[in-house]
Amino acid sequence: MPGKSENTNYVNYLVELSQAGRKNAFFDLCEINLKSVFTTVYRLTADYNSARSVTVQAFLNAWEEIKEYDYKIPFALWIKQIAVNTAIPKINKSSMIKLPDELPDDNKKKLETLIMNLDYVRRTIFVLHDLEGYDYNKIAEFLWYDNTDEIITALMETREYLMEAVCKK
Repeated sequence: MPGKSENTNYVNYLVELSQAGRKNAFFDLCEINLKSVFTTVYRLTADYNSARSVTVQAFLNAWEEIKEYDYKIPFALWIKQIAVNTAIPKINKSSMIKLPDELPDDNKKKLETLIMNLDYVRRTIFVLHDLEGYDYNKIAEFLWYDNTDEIITALMETREYLMEAVCKK
């Protein structure tokens, strides 16, 4: 589950200071979560520059909303939710990377390339569920789906496609 490993006492202390307007405390929160947030956003956008821009915007949005933070959920999860909500409107078909003629032999690189070249909806579902640990209901909420059936089906098809593609010689 996202946010499981954060030092809750220290993070809550930084949140309290941030809510009181202390920007340096918020910068510390950003630094703690930067790699995780950027990785999630990069996997969603499949573009380094877009991921940088979205990550910065997500942290700016979080600063605007810091007084509304609910301590019932881990801060890392809260900030990732803001990042995903910031990224989703920016994800589109033009953010897809061209698939090279020959994929690298290394299965990990091959899988990363395949993931980055999924259509944006399937990439978003796969990244959020299998790589970030979000449940179907939360993904449906992010993508404005009425139910989870389409998400489950897309995820199953995506997994099957990725497994077949990685196992091809």
